[in-house]
Amino acid sequence: MSPFVIQPPNELGDKALVAFFKGWNWQIIPRDEVVLDFNRIDFLAPWAITLFALHALWLHEKQGIQVKILLDPSRQAGRYLVQAGIFELLDLPRPEGIPDLPEARTTRLTRIQHSQDVPTFAKTVMGILEIGDEELEGAVRYSLIELLRNVVQHAGSPVGALSMAQFYPKTGLVDVVVADRGVGILSTLKPKYPEIATDLNAIKFSMLPHVSGTFPPNAYNTMSDNAGLGLFFIKEIASRAGGGFFLGSKMALADVWGTADGSLGKRYQVATRDGWPGTFALLQLRKDSIGEFDSLLGVCRDLAAQARRDPTEIDLDFIDEIPDIPGLTVIRVADFEEDVEAAATVREQIAIPKLVQGEMVVLDFTSIKAATQSFVHACMYKILRDRREARYALSIAGCSNATREAIRAVAAYAKVGLSTEQRQPPTQK
Repeated sequence: MSPFVIQPPNELGDKALVAFFKGWNWQIIPRDEVVLDFNRIDFLAPWAITLFALHALWLHEKQGIQVKILLDPSRQAGRYLVQAGIFELLDLPRPEGIPDLPEARTTRLTRIQHSQDVPTFAKTVMGILEIGDEELEGAVRYSLIELLRNVVQHAGSPVGALSMAQFYPKTGLVDVVVADRGVGILSTLKPKYPEIATDLNAIKFSMLPHVSGTFPPNAYNTMSDNAGLGLFFIKEIASRAGGGFFLGSKMALADVWGTADGSLGKRYQVATRDGWPGTFALLQLRKDSIGEFDSLLGVCRDLAAQARRDPTEIDLDFIDEIPDIPGLTVIRVADFEEDVEAAATVREQIAIPKLVQGEMVVLDFTSIKAATQSFVHACMYKILRDRREARYALSIAGCSNATREAIRAVAAYAKVGLSTEQRQPPTQK
C-alpha cells in the first residue's frame, strides 16, 4: 500500500495564515504510513511548522502511524524545518550538515505537557524579546505563561502542546506560536457559560478581560485581579505595540492588529472545511517598540479595571470586516439612518430575537458619517443594557470615529444595574 502524502502549500508565511486556516483539511486520517512532503516549500512561518509538526506527532503517538519527512536541505524552508527540531520531535534521524540557528533568534519546537514546561519556554522567549523594562517584561511573561498554562490545565490535548518562537531582524517582529489538539475554547467555556453556542462566539468572548473557564461569570469582586486576563493582555500588548494576534479554535479564527491611531483592528473568519482540531495562538510582538511603549501596561490595566467597574463598554466588539458566515445576521443601519422608530423596530424584531438564540448579529454602520447618540440609543441601548448575549454574539462594523464615540457614550450609560431613567441622555424620553 502506498503511503499517504501530505504536501503543504508552497508559501506559508504569516499573510497566508487566514486562507490556509479556512481551507485546509486536517481530518483525513490515513491507516498505515504518512509522508510529509516539504520538498517544494519556499517559505514556512513558525505557525505552519508548529501545526504540521503537532499533527505529525499526534498521528505518530496517538494513531500509531509511521510518519516520514521529506525536504530539500538546499532550500531555506528545508533547512529551517531541520533547525526547528521536527526530526528530533518525531524521533527521526536528523539530516547532517545543517547548523542550528542562534539562540538569540529562535526557539526550537518545544513540547508543553506539564506545568513545569511552561516557565522554561516563557523564559526562553523573554530572552529573545529583550524588553528591558522590568514591569512591562513581567506583564508579557505573565501573558505567555497564562496562554501556555491554559493548554496544560484546560485543553485536554492528548499530546500536549507545541510552541515555537522566531525573531525576524529585518522586520523587528517576534512570532510566538502555541498549538494544541485539545477540546477547543468552546468546550472549555461551556460549563461556566452554557449560553455560548459556537466556536466564533467562544473566541470573541475569550478575549474579553476577566473571562475564565475556571471562575464563574461576573466574579470581578471575588476572584484574583489577574484571573482571566491572559488572552486579553496578550491581545492588547501585541496589537497596541505594533504587532498582532491570531487566535484559532476549531472552526473560528480571530485576527487582531494595531492601527495607526492606536485602536485595534479586528476581523473574524470561519473555516470552510474543518478548521484546526484544537486551539492555536500566534502572538506577534515588535521587538524594537514594545519596550518603548510607555503607556502600554497602563492602558491594559485601565481597560481591565474598567471591565470590573463597567463590563458593558469594554465588551463592544468593533470589527473591520464582516465575516463570511452562513446564517449571519447583518443589519444595514444606513437603511434606516436617524429614524429612531425604525431602529427600535429592527432592534426588537430582528436583533434581540437573533441574539437570544445565540446567533451572531452585526450592526453595519457603513456609509453613516456620524450617527447621533439618540439614534445609536434606539439601535442598541436596550441590547447593551439587557442582553447578556451581546458580549459574545454582537459585533459592530463600518464605524467612523464619530460613530464609535457615540456608541461608546451609549454603552457608558447602559451600565448594568442602573435604571433606564438614570442612564438615558437628557434628550431621550
